[in-house]
Amino acid sequence: MAQLAGYFAYQHFLVTSRGPFVAHVEINRPAKLNAFLESMWLELRQLFRQLSTDADVRVVVLSGAGDRAFTAGLDVQAASQGSPLQASDDLDPGRKATMLRRYIGEFQDCITAVEKCEKRQSPALARASSCSANFRASRHLCSSRHLHWSGH
Repeated sequence: MAQLAGYFAYQHFLVTSRGPFVAHVEINRPAKLNAFLESMWLELRQLFRQLSTDADVRVVVLSGAGDRAFTAGLDVQAASQGSPLQASDDLDPGRKATMLRRYIGEFQDCITAVEKCEKRQSPALARASSCSANFRASRHLCSSRHLHWSGH
């Protein structure tokens, strides 16, 4: 599987392709069950915005690295350290609520970027470390004359 050109800068995601017009996005933090840090949410938004406008991508397959979990969701331990959710007690309730609303809204925007991506998406549910079953299921989304992949 070759890394997709133009997608090398992502620290927490590997973007590869097994065939034309297919981007395989792999959440790459298996030691922590692919749990999301704040930097990962922000990177996820940037990545899916880029995929959305990439003319060479028609289908996005999302999977998690490792064989233990697709993702554990939020890295609660990391989120409990130094986030705006632990705002100073010297802020009045109105300012604290405004800060929290903005913080939560930014993360919601990151998740919404996946939903707004203009490409078809297929989560790899067969195995967290493989997307072969979903390539077969998603094959009809790509032109059959361009996608010639025989997965396992």
